[in-house]
Amino acid sequence: MTEPKSSHLTNPHDRFFRHFLGHPQRARAFIRTYLPPDLVAHLELDTLQVEQTSFVDPDLRSHQGDLLFRVALKTGGDAYLYFLFEHKSYPDPYVVWQMLRYMVRIWERVWRKEKRLVPVVPSVVYHGDRPWTEPKALVELVNAPEAVRAYVPDFQYLFYDLTAIEDDTLRANVMLAAGLLLMKYIRQPALRERLGEIVTLIGEMVAAGSGVEAAVALLRYVAEAGRYVTEDELREAVNALPKGGEVMATIAQRWLEQGLQQGLQQGIQQGMRDGMVKALLALLRVRFGPEEAQLEDIRSRLAQVENIEQLEALHITAAQVDDWAAFEQALNEIVGSAGEH
Repeated sequence: MTEPKSSHLTNPHDRFFRHFLGHPQRARAFIRTYLPPDLVAHLELDTLQVEQTSFVDPDLRSHQGDLLFRVALKTGGDAYLYFLFEHKSYPDPYVVWQMLRYMVRIWERVWRKEKRLVPVVPSVVYHGDRPWTEPKALVELVNAPEAVRAYVPDFQYLFYDLTAIEDDTLRANVMLAAGLLLMKYIRQPALRERLGEIVTLIGEMVAAGSGVEAAVALLRYVAEAGRYVTEDELREAVNALPKGGEVMATIAQRWLEQGLQQGLQQGIQQGMRDGMVKALLALLRVRFGPEEAQLEDIRSRLAQVENIEQLEALHITAAQVDDWAAFEQALNEIVGSAGEH
């Protein structure tokens, strides 16, 4: 999978947006489903590719994310599709002004490389707490007489308020349903009511043999940003699946792989071990909801483990056992009992 990389992905909303819609297959599904049909008719979507960059101002990165795609046009040449993700809890009246700056940066980037201008189609995806009532055309922001307004750059952006789109519409595409519903409800108390459906959709993705990375991202997004859902409720929803244990085992393996990858990228054995320990503690939180004191005890015991194979065995065990006591028993067998450290 090709996924955008950026050094500023510290906001869970931004990280999930870029991971979920940055996947070319899901991006194509979103474009086909939600962009205007007359626009889509001109796009060779099989050529869609994500650009590994961001144009958001550094001081706005805490509440904005973006994705840029390049796509061939059926009439020849190509175009760019630019998605700005607004994850503030309230509308920003100056988004259209910010969008113009980002579009100019895209044109400058293309000009430096190719000495030409290409179409840039701007879109805003929003999921805040309040309805969007802000200007969608730049000329609306400029206070000027009619004769002067003719000289103001005039453009509009496509707009998608996920909180205002009906659930049935968001469910229209199976590949997108879980992610879009989650982005819609992540800030709302109603997430608790929708969690079972969302987790079921995640389970279906995994059971079908695809979407494991997306499933990991979805569950992490709930754990990190779903302030109206507790870890206990998330764990119960996953375990309520017909094959909840198998789903968690599959996801746990991918968490393990990501922990290993993170360690390898850091280039040191300690980084690999730390990544695996962090992933294991996250998995324990989701599966069993232990007290912080219990987690601290586990963390201190894991600090003694330097053998990567032992940590891998603990990951697999955490995904397969039925309760916290069974995990502690396995931990004692692999690491030694609490009284020995």
